[in-house]
Amino acid sequence: MPLTVTNLLKLLNGLQPPDLYPRLDCKTARMNHLLTLYFLLNAVRFGAFLPASLPGQTDQNDYTTYHQTIARAQQLIARKHYQQGFALYKQVLDTYEFVFSRDYKVATQLALQMGQKQQAFSYLKQAIATGWTLSDIKKNALVTTLQRDPHWRVVEKQYDSLRALYRNGGNQAVRHRVEKMFKKDQRKALLALFRVGATQERYAEKRFAPHSEQQMAQLLPIIDQYGYPGERLIHNGYWAAVMLSHHNSISKAYSLKDTVYPHVRPKLMKALRSGQLSPYEFAMIDDWYMAVKTNGQETHFGYLSSSLTAQAKTKVDQHREAIGLSSVETISLLADLQKQTGFNCYLPSNLAKKIATAE
Repeated sequence: MPLTVTNLLKLLNGLQPPDLYPRLDCKTARMNHLLTLYFLLNAVRFGAFLPASLPGQTDQNDYTTYHQTIARAQQLIARKHYQQGFALYKQVLDTYEFVFSRDYKVATQLALQMGQKQQAFSYLKQAIATGWTLSDIKKNALVTTLQRDPHWRVVEKQYDSLRALYRNGGNQAVRHRVEKMFKKDQRKALLALFRVGATQERYAEKRFAPHSEQQMAQLLPIIDQYGYPGERLIHNGYWAAVMLSHHNSISKAYSLKDTVYPHVRPKLMKALRSGQLSPYEFAMIDDWYMAVKTNGQETHFGYLSSSLTAQAKTKVDQHREAIGLSSVETISLLADLQKQTGFNCYLPSNLAKKIATAE
């Protein structure tokens, strides 16, 4: 059995015997558990989330296929075809070494729908190890039914160890750099909220733009050296995406002459294919650029749209399909499903909304 995060989590879950290590006598059983955790923490820290070849299966370096498969599964889930949707999720989770936390959350709920509690607990632990907090878990009415199962106590006992995988994993040096940049960006962006109209635009161009250019001058070398700093690299998919979105939303005049985003966009497309960037973050970044540059007249993904013509919806769905995002109709059905059943696909709030059809 190869030394990967997935296999080490299976050891921790008790799904497979720990045949990777020598057997210890009964007096040191706890040492066996601690040894597993030790290797698991270090595997995360030193890159066990990087893809490994699986002969005869989907290329793990191709995350376009990953996201397109998830989108097909969401289409089935939206129509309550849980068994077929679960099969596609399992296909993705069993094939790719790195899995986005959102997909472990959905897989946990699907396993429960199928009556597969042991599998649900396994996905739940993996979701915790990739960032799902106990407080958020308890907000999910479907998943909280697991609290009545005796194995829930095991999850509670392992919770701190699993959370440590999330907190201590990834590239910590890059994480700290990006977090520092994000906090600085938030302070600058907050100042813009106290201005309106022309005053706000003047602040954006005179004060925020130079700050943002300095931020991009730091971010681009990180992307070139380490890859895009998202969930896969630093265990946070929000910080860099927000900074790029802020840069893209300075003003129309600035966007028309901006050279940074046209330069970075191909790098983001590459990060999308390699699994370093999710299509949800890419849609947010790119649609802010399109919206500001065209005064809201054009959009690629409908991320900021409240209404679209039928023709525009068709184009949006084509753009979404290309990067592995669900269609406007599917996301509308998923929003209805969550209200009806509590099943949550954990889509970004800007995307998880109904888009009206404009005349």
